[in-house]
Amino acid sequence: MKTVRRLRELSDPEALRLFVWSLLTVLGAAALMRTLSLPVLLSHFSRRSSRRSERKTLVTPDIRSLDQVRRYSHAIVTSLLRSRRPCLLRSLVLYRYCYKQGVPIAIHFGVKSGSDGLDGHSWITLDGALFFESSETLRPYTVVYSYPETGKDEVCPRQTGVMVEAR
Repeated sequence: MKTVRRLRELSDPEALRLFVWSLLTVLGAAALMRTLSLPVLLSHFSRRSSRRSERKTLVTPDIRSLDQVRRYSHAIVTSLLRSRRPCLLRSLVLYRYCYKQGVPIAIHFGVKSGSDGLDGHSWITLDGALFFESSETLRPYTVVYSYPETGKDEVCPRQTGVMVEAR
């Protein structure tokens, strides 16, 4: 039933455009992660497009489009690439999408102690506020890297502003 609903959603041209963009960005990010260091990859994803139509000033995020990109990239990473830990590629796709739209975005990487050593997680913040994550989920993680780099004293992103719970 869920698959049928998703397929119907793709009959909308904008939804189809976002799906194809998400697919290409996931595949590009997966390939680039094999050859580039994370800081170089993020710098690459932070480049402005040379196309005039994609040059944007800072805008308020379109929550519906962001949610679609999040859902599509998650489905692509888990179904097509068969990843059981989709957070890195999903975060990279959301980071790239928001950056291209002129939305103030940051991507964060954290670690926590797990049963088999360290477990990692990545997430995004929009203008410093958690997005598609809950503060409870992130509580055990210690941020080890953020891009763009935040203040040295900031341990965890602030938890105000726009926040959408993970589904």
